[in-house]
Amino acid sequence: MPRILHLADLHLGWEPAYLPEEKSKLRRRERDQLLEKAVDYALSPQNNIHAVLIVGDLFEHYCPDGALVTQAMEQIARLSKAGMLVVTIPGNHDEITYRESVYRRYGDNWPGYLVRNPMPALSFSGEVKGTGVHIYSLAYTGGVTRPGSIESFPRSDAPGIHIGAFHGSLDREGLADRSLPLDSSLLADAGYDYIALGHYHRYMERKVGAGIAVYPGSVDFKSFNDPGTGFVTIAEYTATHFKIETAPIAVRRHQFQKLDLSALAGPEELRQVCLQFADPEVMMKLNLTGTPCFPVNVETLTAELENYFFHLEIESSAHFFAESFLDSIAGEPTVRGIYVRRMRERQKEATTKREKKVLEQALLKGLSALEGSDLL
Repeated sequence: MPRILHLADLHLGWEPAYLPEEKSKLRRRERDQLLEKAVDYALSPQNNIHAVLIVGDLFEHYCPDGALVTQAMEQIARLSKAGMLVVTIPGNHDEITYRESVYRRYGDNWPGYLVRNPMPALSFSGEVKGTGVHIYSLAYTGGVTRPGSIESFPRSDAPGIHIGAFHGSLDREGLADRSLPLDSSLLADAGYDYIALGHYHRYMERKVGAGIAVYPGSVDFKSFNDPGTGFVTIAEYTATHFKIETAPIAVRRHQFQKLDLSALAGPEELRQVCLQFADPEVMMKLNLTGTPCFPVNVETLTAELENYFFHLEIESSAHFFAESFLDSIAGEPTVRGIYVRRMRERQKEATTKREKKVLEQALLKGLSALEGSDLL
């Protein structure tokens, strides 16, 4: 039975502005290899892939540079030359609307099947491994596609597998400008066996009607808020339904680590604990928690440690200072001693949880300001 490699949101051409120039260009080169890695996976006989769906945002921009387009077309052509079905669907980043769009400039020579119709339609109908496969899709086109007017999704009566492939927001969740809203009830009415989606960068699957809708997510890291999945998604038809599996793809490692400051004696101990995670090839995010007994300058700490990692971000979720630390400051004949004493008096007078929380944060930030830097 057909096994389909479902890709979306590769965002080839993306370059991280938050990194120094040399590392930024390196990260772009790494991410621009994602399509080649996926094609290698699809063509490996042991993986038994018969079709590839690229469901939007193959490119970061609708007008990528020519060398990148050539590279992508060569990779997709490898699939077509191997006799594999490959379907490419424009997304909202690489939107087909614009005259300069990659899919308008190169569409006539695009390998495989390129979806160009602006409203839902049957985009491919044929056989894959002796099984009828029918794919319905659209390429969102500004001024032509009318999301509010999509009252139904098409489905023929032809025997075989029926697949909807759309780049958009299921039930308007997280709907943004130039994002196609997809109504799950209308998709359920169409009776698709599998709904291949793109747009959300996290992996998601959901039952829709008798079939299953899947967002494969973005494979590789963009940021700690958009960390990627580290795998590709395969949908295999088993004669009655689709079974979903994932396969890891080699990408640069990233790591989240929490550090409780409560048990640490001071800044030097914190620094040594952070260095236990040092790795010049890893993107690291450290989250400082607990109740410290010393002030922490996040900016300074990051600057001291960043060369020990490929990329380092430090944030603090610490809510308060340890009482022993505040006791020592309260006894000082200084401005910050006066500040701590007065804030503690205010805290004793607080009558609600919200007021107490605000005063805790005020004390934390006030002491940071008195230290002359943004602490914690």
